[in-house]
Amino acid sequence: MKSTLKMILTLENGKSTTLSLADPREDITNAEVMEALDEIIAKKAISVSGSPVTAVKRIYVQDVADKALV
Repeated sequence: MKSTLKMILTLENGKSTTLSLADPREDITNAEVMEALDEIIAKKAISVSGSPVTAVKRIYVQDVADKALV
């Protein structure tokens, strides 16, 4: 099964953007992710079309299983 950490972030212009991280540690915690995202927001390290990230909207791990048809 493939896992992806999805972080949906709110931009200053009211739109959203998603950061994805493939194969996160199995024991990753919400607190660890929030600490990193808080630093990204404080430093305005990420912007989309000139609009910086202002808030975290949602964080989750998506698990996907591949199913062969042949």
